[in-house]
Amino acid sequence: MEENIQQEMAADVLPIQEESVSQNASDELANKKYLKKRDYIFFSLAQFASSAVTGLVQGYLLFFYTVCVGIAPAAVGTMFLVSKIFDGLNDPIMGVIVDRTRTKWGKMRPYLFGAAVPWGVLTIIMFMPSIYASMGASGKIAFMWITYLLYSVLGTAVGVPLNGLPAVASPNTDERAKIISISRILGSIGEQSALVLLTLFLILTNDNYPNSYMLMALIIGILGPLFMVLGAKFVKERLEPTSRTPNVLEGFKYLFKNKQFLLLICSNLLTFFRNFVSAMIIYVVSYIYANGSLQIIFSLPGAVASMIGMMLAPKLRKLMDSKKLFILATIWHSVALALIFFIYIIGGKAWWLVAILMFVAMIPVGILNVIPHLMATDTLDYWEDKTGDRCEGITFSLMSLRSKISSGLKDYTMSYLLVFFGFSQALPFLNDHTPIQSDFTKLGLFSIYTIIPAVLNLISIVPILFYKLSGKKMAEIQGRLAVKRLEDAKRLEGIVDEEVKGETDVYSVVAEEERKQQLQEDMSNIKKEVTTDAAEIAQAQDKEEK
Repeated sequence: MEENIQQEMAADVLPIQEESVSQNASDELANKKYLKKRDYIFFSLAQFASSAVTGLVQGYLLFFYTVCVGIAPAAVGTMFLVSKIFDGLNDPIMGVIVDRTRTKWGKMRPYLFGAAVPWGVLTIIMFMPSIYASMGASGKIAFMWITYLLYSVLGTAVGVPLNGLPAVASPNTDERAKIISISRILGSIGEQSALVLLTLFLILTNDNYPNSYMLMALIIGILGPLFMVLGAKFVKERLEPTSRTPNVLEGFKYLFKNKQFLLLICSNLLTFFRNFVSAMIIYVVSYIYANGSLQIIFSLPGAVASMIGMMLAPKLRKLMDSKKLFILATIWHSVALALIFFIYIIGGKAWWLVAILMFVAMIPVGILNVIPHLMATDTLDYWEDKTGDRCEGITFSLMSLRSKISSGLKDYTMSYLLVFFGFSQALPFLNDHTPIQSDFTKLGLFSIYTIIPAVLNLISIVPILFYKLSGKKMAEIQGRLAVKRLEDAKRLEGIVDEEVKGETDVYSVVAEEERKQQLQEDMSNIKKEVTTDAAEIAQAQDKEEK
């Protein structure tokens, strides 16, 4: 009788103990650290380099084309819009190509090895003023279209895998948030590298803009690819792709199937208005304050503020979910810009006052530079939990598509706003000609810099109101995924019964041999403890009966 009681008690208690061990093991796997300092350093350097190139082109190419080369703003704006939409449509195709790639280097890194150097070379070519010197108006426009389209295609081949690399570098969500946050901070510094170089070369060349642009393009175009290749070499892909490979059509369908990701894309597409702020700095300092050297004074404090926002983002995300943080940061940015505009209107036009106030307005921009990428990784986990598939390449290619369309809309809208406010271009046949802008034009330039993005940027909140991946829901999803990945790891190590079947992703984050042995030892010890406890309970009950 005593023996039967022991067996029954063991049978009742053991499943509970096994479930507890399984949960502890799943928590251990979910919280395991995979990234080393080397990963953070070299990925951040690669992000710094990529942002330096895109910051140079997005921040200065419009000014270079319209002022240094003398191409009409409307022609430049149209080219930006059409080419960026075309380029954006290539992004999902590139994402599918990435997701179908199977090499010993992974599916992201091979494209960084192959496309980074040509991308840098083309960046240099676009900023070579001597190439445009012998061209007529039509030749300049044709050359602009050809080089920019090629630059965009190569940029897609670099940007999609680079942005997707954190999603496969670690399954640990905290590590992903950390590497994205750190790399975005370095990326923000990279975006300002062109500004620092331009300011330096303007001093050295006595405000010769064409030559200054050429020199900074040479430095960024040479060093940028080097850092990107180093990043590809040292950052490993630790999540293996699923066995099923998507086709191009599935890449476009994914946007509409994953409703949470669609809402994120729509919201971020409407954030292009806030990019007016950084793009308009050079116009504000050159034509309102008539001092191009003030650009670094306006830009660097804003960049520092943005970096502060990026550092705050992971901490604030622990206090509220990404949705609330996105809405809060957007409202903060818009209110601050509107305040700057009204202070300017009532007479607060001193450049130092505007620069100080803009520091406050740019802190939430840093938050908004980080949060959408964290939300994108949440939509990846949501989709994996729902379907069993992870589509990093497609996801970040669509994020890249959104970015490029937003950039095109920004340049297109800015170009026509410049025309609307009567912006006067320098006459190409007069050396060192500086046009005089009317008071209406100057007010228009400041409006594009402040109140216009302040009002229109609020539209981006509307889609995010329907976004459902709250903190509680994501905790549930990540808990289920941790268990699923633990089962995958066990199955690959041969310590799961054959009954564990189904369509599951295969991860290379397999528990080490010592983890397997430890788990088996824990189970054995628990069985012994349960048997002993059951015997003691049986003895106690037997005594009570007697």
